Amino acid sequence: MPPTRSAPDAHPLQFDGILVDLFGTLIPMGHQEARLRNLEEMGRILDLNPATFTTQWLDCGYDRFRGRLGSLERTVERLALAQGVRPNSTAIHRALEVRLGLTRGLLARTGPSLPALDALRAAGLRLGLVSDTSEETVRLWPATPLSSRFDVAVFSWVEGTCKPDPRMYRKALEGLGLPPAKCAYVGDGGSRELSGAEAVGLSAFMYRYPVEEEGALSRLDEDTGWTGTKLTDLRELLRFAPSPPDGS
Repeated sequence: MPPTRSAPDAHPLQFDGILVDLFGTLIPMGHQEARLRNLEEMGRILDLNPATFTTQWLDCGYDRFRGRLGSLERTVERLALAQGVRPNSTAIHRALEVRLGLTRGLLARTGPSLPALDALRAAGLRLGLVSDTSEETVRLWPATPLSSRFDVAVFSWVEGTCKPDPRMYRKALEGLGLPPAKCAYVGDGGSRELSGAEAVGLSAFMYRYPVEEEGALSRLDEDTGWTGTKLTDLRELLRFAPSPPDGS
């Protein structure tokens, strides 16, 4: 499929690598109501007040993303104890399977992303993932079809910090062995990731997963003031590749 809109022809840049966001970019954000129902089911399995558990989980989002609550098991234990409940290991396992099932389903929705990533790799571009996410994604990532397309993956849960912290981008650049001037960043604009990438010296592009359903989860801390180039197909970046594919 050819690009439906391209970055300006006069763009002087050439890249050796691209850093890419995950949720809202390569896979959907997920439906807000489905996420809430998932949390309520977890609460019932743990014999907790489902509404209270849902609020607890959402309120500690950034702590979960930064790994401050420990493993998934420890996180669930902490939230349950706050309600005066000590769930057994069987209940915790069942609740986490419910949570992992939701994340696994989102990670499988890669239809428009895999062909584009393969085209970028075939053009000689090195790819790095930079994602704000909790431990669910970290656990499931190695088994996803996306993982084999990336040379390095940087997760906030592992690093202990979130975008736009420069350390997230620099860790990925280090993994690719590239300076910021030779790498682009692509994301949907959450977490002020685009302005954060530019502050590190990366060229930033906005791209949003094209088949997000109505009622999707809202983006947190969105880059509302960012006015750079917006893409409608990741393959528009092929024009910046060091060695375009044959026949292009």
